[in-house]
Amino acid sequence: LPPRHDRSRRDSTMHRRTLFRTLIALCAFATAAGATAAVVEMGEPAPPLRGTLVSGETFDLADYRGKVVLVNFFSSYCKGCAYEIGAIETFRDDYRDRGFDVLVIGVDRPVDKARVARMLGTYNLQGAMASDLDESGFERSYPTPTAFVVDRDGVVREKLWGAKTLPRLRELLSPYLNLK
Repeated sequence: LPPRHDRSRRDSTMHRRTLFRTLIALCAFATAAGATAAVVEMGEPAPPLRGTLVSGETFDLADYRGKVVLVNFFSSYCKGCAYEIGAIETFRDDYRDRGFDVLVIGVDRPVDKARVARMLGTYNLQGAMASDLDESGFERSYPTPTAFVVDRDGVVREKLWGAKTLPRLRELLSPYLNLK
């Protein structure tokens, strides 16, 4: 028998080769099945986003044409999301008459839907669970909070990561709402 360290090195090499072959096979299968990741492109029309709000009403992002929309992906367990949600509500209330609206997409587990609905209700925001989307060209989940700004023509203009303060929202959204 070869020395023990030679066997473990050989076993490790075989394990890496097997893992590599498995990864190649999975990639080939995903490609053959037509699986592609949802990529939202800045300056391009917003991808489809339709589903059922936690209130039970249906929504379609296309129906928001003519408004500036913040599509905000959040989690009810995310500290940054809890930090920003009041600022988002305040900004929406201040600029709703200028054509601004918000769609919040909860990326929590389906069993946490009541928790998400409670949080949205507290802040008078409309939103849906990612699991309740009928059609989405967005990914089902993003690091939270992540938001996209969709302009009045339905074009994605910004992708924002992290918690957004009221001054930051004003700075980012002013050009799209014609604010001075």
